[in-house]
Amino acid sequence: MEQRYLDHDNGVLTDSWTGLMWQESYAYAETGSYMSWHEANGYIARLNRDSLGGHSDWRLPSKLEMQSLYEPDHPFQSKGKTYALHIDPAFEIGYGSCFWTSKTRLSAALGFEFDVGDMHWYPQASVSATVRGVRLRMDPMKLLRFFPAPKP
Repeated sequence: MEQRYLDHDNGVLTDSWTGLMWQESYAYAETGSYMSWHEANGYIARLNRDSLGGHSDWRLPSKLEMQSLYEPDHPFQSKGKTYALHIDPAFEIGYGSCFWTSKTRLSAALGFEFDVGDMHWYPQASVSATVRGVRLRMDPMKLLRFFPAPKP
C-alpha cells in the first residue's frame, strides 16, 4: 500500500487517501492550552496570514475530514511511550485529544476526540478543544478504494 502522508518539510502534510492538505502541528502544541471555537477560527486566520506552507486558504475541517484522520488500530507512539490517541505519527501530537470541526448548531460546535473516536457538541465559547488546519476539498470517493464494501 502506498504511503498515506507526504511530508512537504514545511509544516504541511498531504493525505494521499483524501487529497487533503493538513497542518502537521496543531494549536495546543503551539499554545499549551485548549481554546474556544472562536479562538480556533482566529488561529486559522493566523495560519492564513502567515501563509503556512505557502498557502493562505486554511480552514477548520469538516466532521468527515476530521474523522478521516482517526485510525482505530493505530495508537500514537512518541518518545518510547504509547498514547491512546489514534492518529498517524506523521502528525505532531502531544496533549490535546479533542479537535474542533467546522460543524456548528446554534451556539455549539462539534469536537472530535482522538482518544475514543467520538464526537461531542460543546458550547462555541467553551475552552474545550484544539485545532489543526486543513485545506483543499476531500473527495470521499477516494476513500472507497481503501475501505471496500463488505462481501455479502
